[in-house]
Amino acid sequence: MVTIIAALHEKWWVKMKAGEKLLEIRKTRPKEPGPFRVLVYITGTGCIHGQFTCPIVLDVKNYEDIVEKSRVPLDKLHEYGAGKPLAGWVVHDVVEYVTPHPLPLYGLTRPPQSWRYYKGDEVPDIMTINNLAGMCGYFYNAEFDQEAPCVPNNGYNCRHPGQQEEYEGVGCCYQWSCPLQNVCPADEEDCEKYGVDFEESEFVLVYGGEEDGTDKN
Repeated sequence: MVTIIAALHEKWWVKMKAGEKLLEIRKTRPKEPGPFRVLVYITGTGCIHGQFTCPIVLDVKNYEDIVEKSRVPLDKLHEYGAGKPLAGWVVHDVVEYVTPHPLPLYGLTRPPQSWRYYKGDEVPDIMTINNLAGMCGYFYNAEFDQEAPCVPNNGYNCRHPGQQEEYEGVGCCYQWSCPLQNVCPADEEDCEKYGVDFEESEFVLVYGGEEDGTDKN
């Protein structure tokens, strides 16, 4: 999938996350037909905060047709487009990163003015093992399972079949033992790159893609 970095003001990102903004309006479009993976740079922050999928870009000639889905007032559309056709980037599958990604992780020293292609390596998200446990779909809290013993890892207990760290038959969710193929431990250098305070055996790097199909190398 073609990957693009697009600059966006925070107010529009908030509306995207809320499911209110379904079209992102631009004067230009990628030359490829799509779909695209769009990395969202929030203007003025120095970081990419999330992403969305753009399955198709629509030709916009009648501005009135896109007011509701774009959340842009009609007078602002006329001011921006000056009567010329615009491109409506359809917004699907919005994902906010747990930790904003500084632009240098993408090899960039300056933000995009509107949008640009990105052809570099995948940049994983960084999060605590507790964040991951709440998202991965394999944990359960032993206190809610009357037949399971309590385990000494903050109640985040792993049911992944590949988990080899166990306590009395219950999988233990540790930073260094996670069996997910798109997860690896984060060290002090990784934390420094993302601007988070390092804690021993606390943070993980989480790559996109399916848990058993992502190449972390």
